[in-house]
Amino acid sequence: MRSPIVPVALVLAAACARLEEAAMPTAAMTLHVAPDGADANPGTRAKPFATLERARDEVRALKKAGGLPKGGVTIELAGGVCERAKPFELAAEDSGGQDAPIAYRARKGEEVRISGGKRVSDWQPVTDQAVLERLDPAARGKVLQADLKALGITDFGSPGGGGLELFFNDQPMTVARWPNEGFVKITGLVEPDTVNVRGTKGSKTGKFMYDGDRPKRWAGEKEPWLHGYWFWDWSDQRQAVETIDTEKRIIAVKPPYHGYGYRVGQWFYAFNLVSEIDQPGEWCFDRRAPGAGDGSGILYFWPPSPIADGRAVVSVAQSLVTMKDASHVAVRGLILENCRGAAITVQGGTHVQVAGCTIRNLGGYAAKIEGAADSSVVGCDIYGVGEGGVILTGGDRKTLTPARLAAENNHIHHYGRWSRMYKAGIHLGGVGNAARHNLIHNAPHIAIAFGGNDHTIEFNEIHSVCYESNDAGAMYAGRDWTMRGTVVRHNYLHHISGFQGRGCVGVYLDDMFCGTDIVSNLFYRVTMAAFIGGGRDCTVANNIFVDCPRALHIDSRALGWAKYHAEGWVKEGKEKGTHLGIRFKEPLYSTRWPQLVNILDDEPFAPKGNVVERNIFVGDRWNDVDSRAKPYVTMKDNLTDTDPLFTTDVARLACPAVSAFRLRPDSPAWKLGFQPIPLDKIGLYKDEFRASWPVEHTVRPMPEPPAPKPKPRPGPPPVAKLPAKIALEQGIYGEKTGPTSTATLTLDGASLRIAIDNAVDPKRPLRPGSTWGQDDAVEVAIRNPAVGKAAPIFVLRGFPNGHFESSTEAGAPEAAAKKAGEAVKFAARIISKDRWTAEYLIPFAALGIDPAKHTRLELNLTVRKTAGNQWLMWRGTGGYSWEVAKAGFLELAP
Repeated sequence: MRSPIVPVALVLAAACARLEEAAMPTAAMTLHVAPDGADANPGTRAKPFATLERARDEVRALKKAGGLPKGGVTIELAGGVCERAKPFELAAEDSGGQDAPIAYRARKGEEVRISGGKRVSDWQPVTDQAVLERLDPAARGKVLQADLKALGITDFGSPGGGGLELFFNDQPMTVARWPNEGFVKITGLVEPDTVNVRGTKGSKTGKFMYDGDRPKRWAGEKEPWLHGYWFWDWSDQRQAVETIDTEKRIIAVKPPYHGYGYRVGQWFYAFNLVSEIDQPGEWCFDRRAPGAGDGSGILYFWPPSPIADGRAVVSVAQSLVTMKDASHVAVRGLILENCRGAAITVQGGTHVQVAGCTIRNLGGYAAKIEGAADSSVVGCDIYGVGEGGVILTGGDRKTLTPARLAAENNHIHHYGRWSRMYKAGIHLGGVGNAARHNLIHNAPHIAIAFGGNDHTIEFNEIHSVCYESNDAGAMYAGRDWTMRGTVVRHNYLHHISGFQGRGCVGVYLDDMFCGTDIVSNLFYRVTMAAFIGGGRDCTVANNIFVDCPRALHIDSRALGWAKYHAEGWVKEGKEKGTHLGIRFKEPLYSTRWPQLVNILDDEPFAPKGNVVERNIFVGDRWNDVDSRAKPYVTMKDNLTDTDPLFTTDVARLACPAVSAFRLRPDSPAWKLGFQPIPLDKIGLYKDEFRASWPVEHTVRPMPEPPAPKPKPRPGPPPVAKLPAKIALEQGIYGEKTGPTSTATLTLDGASLRIAIDNAVDPKRPLRPGSTWGQDDAVEVAIRNPAVGKAAPIFVLRGFPNGHFESSTEAGAPEAAAKKAGEAVKFAARIISKDRWTAEYLIPFAALGIDPAKHTRLELNLTVRKTAGNQWLMWRGTGGYSWEVAKAGFLELAP
């Protein structure tokens, strides 16, 4: 089944997955706070306090006078706006008790705003001629200015993040930028080839070229900044501009440079430019503006609607509510907005609840609960935040003691507004925490990140995330052998395809992350929906995958390019008995996960113990398990290439409801042991703490994926009969490329001799190192098909410096690869700056080949030429160079 591309955004109403009308407990005492109150008042409804601090201090006095009344105390806030320059602070002395909790909550039916901002109302037309000349002609007469120093604001923060922002009519405005949407690309590097990551080259220096003449407009700008994805599409950074050479079209950013470097084709935009205020909703500071005294404090703004009818606010306070070691405290029903950092931070304590709040339009996270226990963020609407939604970290990993923190029934969307990468909608850390019944969508990167042990991630709906990155996961964890026990179940992930539709991941277990169960989830239109990146002991079971390209991915990266990570772990384990500080051979780890006890001696680099069973796969090319991983994976009872018989024809629907994926009673999946997924319980539910109902959300239109890469040229595979001379002139997809290399193959007794003459670009020197992909090299890939499907592919690589290696990358057993490597003789010689040669002498016996019996071998020859970032093959495979089944044949007999 294949569903059509969604042509327009679709608006969905969140189904009522669960109804829990939990009554709020009635407090024995209520104190009142109102904007028109006075702290000298007694705190009654008729004579309320003016500040939260006064109410807090009254509770302290009650405790000292004899304790809190049974049933606790409610501090009720009347409607209005409370502007704060610093956070409201609660400490251990402000705790309630199990039978006497303390709640700070909004009065029923009234809107209470706790704002970390200051309203700006004294707007004036721009009259300074120098500033007008810098503005875009379309903006002149429409841009207004305000002097923030006149409001007592002197700390603006950095344009790079964490500083002052502007909000208008409860919406974040845009710092003036170019281009207004999207990015421009790096077209060249001033100092190229000073960074090389497995063949991906760039520059360690932040000096690069651009196209066009737009930066000529920026003359006179005092603080231009760039925001870019400089080397990888999952690592962004904002950097100040140092110089711009508009004649040579070179931009240099200020050090320190981006940690990964800079690469041609990567993307960026410029911002914090007064001259780029060219559309409504844009703003900028000119920190050295004329008429501003010492040259700072003038805010320029093109309002999207009449300024007199709107409400402009700039963020001032760092945070709004902080708790340290406070317990049995709740914050309910408030709007928290307009601060520069996190709205609510909780450190330590127990039984803290943030419920039914709207947390929006701020620079950091909505809520952070760290080091606490039995606490939660429940029923909140979170959006427009500069970083992520909720952080929950607690529990003891050494003793596996759970914290029981929870994020439940929250609507989290349009986050990561300022810090784009690795700022999750929900982050779980520590032990025994949960994310359940949340709706998370419309974000540039991760929905749920987790690390630690024994978390539960269930009944969440996630869509339209990771839209600005490709090597990313809607759910993500990575790089640990001992962070086990997390269960990802009963979630609905849909419409997730990555930046420019190039693909990303649903549940991403990155870099040897282990021991995680992905069970009974529904994936619809998610690329690489379940991804095990070299990890062990993971289970993918009882899931439904529909229209998910490469739905299942399992690789063996620790046997290849990522081996250096695992080698460090093995070294630590043998020397210290720990893995990243955890004593994994001792209880409780050894008893909970006995696979860890002997992991150092049990092929530690191999992706062992993974199980894939009772899944339903609907769509093309679902299986993306690499050849070296396949022998270690248990796959059974999966329904593939068969109509599962849903109750609804989902292929006819642009965006089917979750209920459309129910199975008919006669589905063939039942006979394989498939268990029903509780689809009707997924998502938000209505209860007394839900901040809003009903809930609507928009599915982001999925971009058309890039045009498919060309397939290898059709036709029969080439055949070389000994002796043979063949040209290596095909690229990966069979396209003709050069400069050509020539291979001569001859029989030398009981061995195969292969001599390869390589022409190279004389203007760019060889890279004579010893790393495949990064340096110039040659490769012989050979297999004996007569042995059957289990026959190994031997991969023999040589380098201009004489280094030789026998690789297990194609799945050859280590013992067999080692035997071949010890027997093969290799020599290389650099003839001149435009030529080098390589020669192999390969004993057939070392490969398990009897040339008298096995006369037809699968073969491919490849030359890596770094000068043009080329891979020249005998026959392009469209994939890995060693995929000999897609290459040619070598015939030994005449």
